[in-house]
Formats: sequence, structure tokens, C-alpha cells
Amino acid sequence: MGDFNDIFSDISNAAKKFQSEFSKYMQERGFSDTGVYGKNDGCNEYDWPPVNIYNTDGASGACLVFEFGLAGFYEEDISITFQGDYMVLSALYRNALKTCTGDDSGCAAEPPRYIEKSLCFDSIEKQKYYVPLDKYAQEKTNAVYKNGLLRVNIPHKEENEQDGIKIKISS
Repeated sequence: MGDFNDIFSDISNAAKKFQSEFSKYMQERGFSDTGVYGKNDGCNEYDWPPVNIYNTDGASGACLVFEFGLAGFYEEDISITFQGDYMVLSALYRNALKTCTGDDSGCAAEPPRYIEKSLCFDSIEKQKYYVPLDKYAQEKTNAVYKNGLLRVNIPHKEENEQDGIKIKISS
């Protein structure tokens, strides 16, 4: 399985490099300073926020688990809701790292010119993740945010819950 994951990692890295090079090419020709996906800040809707999604079968039952890398966010600025078959993640980024003010912190007054930029610091507006209501007990979801990692556990519905309502057939 490791080789398969390496292939996707290589494809993702190649796409990011293409995005960066294409943005530079367009800027050199006088076009907008936005990147391929609408912004040139290391973030795009396809890989932001970084997420791991997997199933577990723990002591308390099977769960669908989402792990979001949200370093620099405040817990009170993160929102998780369910809308039908979708879990919706929103988060407001308001960290002081977003801008340099030119004060005594050693930053220059003008924005930095990055040599490499792969850390993403941007708000998240309504990212949707498919969590079918008939398969998962959305109302039993719990979430923990610690050390920049948001972990969301959504229990699988028990088998008798998934079967729906049994109708007795009489003759």
C-alpha cells in the first residue's frame, strides 16, 4: 500500500510545482498575481485543509474518523455541522502569523518574498465531506481539537439501525 500512496504523493507534488511555475509564468507576462486555483498563497480548495480519513473498529465500536491539520486556528473559530449526508467544516483564520506588521518582532513592513511556501494559512469556507446519514450516527459525533489537529469521530450506525423498519407480511 505504501507504493500506491507514494504515487499519489508524487502526483500531488508535481501538481503543486506546476501550479507554482504556471503562476510565475503568468506573472512575468503581466497577468494577475493569483494562482491557478484563484490565489497564490500556498492554499487551494483541493488540498486545504490537509485531512486523513479512515475507519476504525475500536472498543466503543466502529467509527469514521477525520483528522484535519488546522495549526494556528483558535478552537472557537472552528465549526462542524451536518447538512443531510454531508459534514460541513468551516474555520476562520485570524492568527497574527498571517501578516507582518513591521513592529519589534523583526519582520519587515512589506510582505515577505518567499523562497518556498508550502504552509497554508487561510480560512475554510464550507468544506463538505460525504457522511451518509443512513450509515453513520451523526448525532453521536464527537470532536477534539488539540495541538493543531482536529479529530472528528463519527460512529457507524449499528446494523439493526441500518436495516430500517421491518414490515411484517401476513397471508
